[in-house]
Amino acid sequence: MFTNEFEWDATVTTILDEDGEHDDVQVHIDDGGAFIRQFNENTNRYDLIVMTHQMFYEFLAAMRSTEGAYRIFFQNK
Repeated sequence: MFTNEFEWDATVTTILDEDGEHDDVQVHIDDGGAFIRQFNENTNRYDLIVMTHQMFYEFLAAMRSTEGAYRIFFQNK
């Protein structure tokens, strides 16, 4: 699942791990560039990003989507 928020000076995309294994990943894009961060509750700081394959796929899908909340369903083959 992910959300897109279009603010006056930036676009903020948040990707959530629906299994709850990893903290949310936030991509903040503004005139200064693109910033990817993930909060680490143990250090109380933002640091290195760890994503599942599903979260990474949703990140790519978010870049092609308009503002709103979305859910992608995967099928095992």
